Amino acid sequence: MGTKDWIILQMVYNEKNITKAAERLYMAQPTLTYRLQQIEKEFNIKLFYRGRKGVDFTEEGELLVKHAAAMLKEEQKIEEQLQNKGGEVKGTLRLSVSRTFAFYRLPQLLKAFHEKFPQVEFHVTTGVNHDVIQTVYKQEAHIGIVRGNHTWPNKSITISEEHICVLSSQKIALEELPSMRRVVYQTDPALNMVIENWWKAHFSKPPINHMDVDNVEIAKRMVLNGFGYCIAPSIVLEEHDLLQKVVLMDQNDSPVIWKTRMLYREELTELALVKEFVDFVQMYGLMTSEEK
Repeated sequence: MGTKDWIILQMVYNEKNITKAAERLYMAQPTLTYRLQQIEKEFNIKLFYRGRKGVDFTEEGELLVKHAAAMLKEEQKIEEQLQNKGGEVKGTLRLSVSRTFAFYRLPQLLKAFHEKFPQVEFHVTTGVNHDVIQTVYKQEAHIGIVRGNHTWPNKSITISEEHICVLSSQKIALEELPSMRRVVYQTDPALNMVIENWWKAHFSKPPINHMDVDNVEIAKRMVLNGFGYCIAPSIVLEEHDLLQKVVLMDQNDSPVIWKTRMLYREELTELALVKEFVDFVQMYGLMTSEEK
């Protein structure tokens, strides 16, 4: 079996459907079916059973899929090591990034890095902080970028700090908030906790949550159109925004801060593209106490 066979096994296992797997692999279905039959003959096993809703892998089939994943990961490591011989910075940098950072900061950062190292390509996945950490822990990504404080056993560098702010279409005073309508949005539980703790420290009654939306960008637009206020990190503010901003202050009269951190395994800096990216991010100017 070769690399293509390992990929086929993984795809069929993930899709649980021969037709969908063939489409994803850009293969004719009979060709894919024939290749799966050859794998079964080679190992003298049955990979899966066909059902109305797709395929169900046997115990032997699942074992072979796990082996396929391990082989592909090992091939990836070898390929990366070979690409980094001779001091050239090239290859594919795998990043797992918090969605908020990916939306507001990552495109500019990758553009600047690519201008300096044009032979580097990128594979970017986004998700909530827990997913990002798991992806880096499983070595599915070279580097993770998360928001807030999260436990990580290896290298961690703070790359930016922002204020958490009340955003509104008109100027408001913080003492007015308990009587105003608030737009809330789905975000990381850690950020919700920071905001909730600030609220409890300053007000004796809960906020009036007028509207609940999917993400902070929608919340911003609702606020801009008069649907109350929202509370968010200042990373979400862009030059063209017309929103008013009031920075939250803690009980010591210091701004409430929300950090962005870069996570990675120290041994991965032996790869030139990882080391250069880590150094570049720190030199890029993201390590500031407030957005640029």
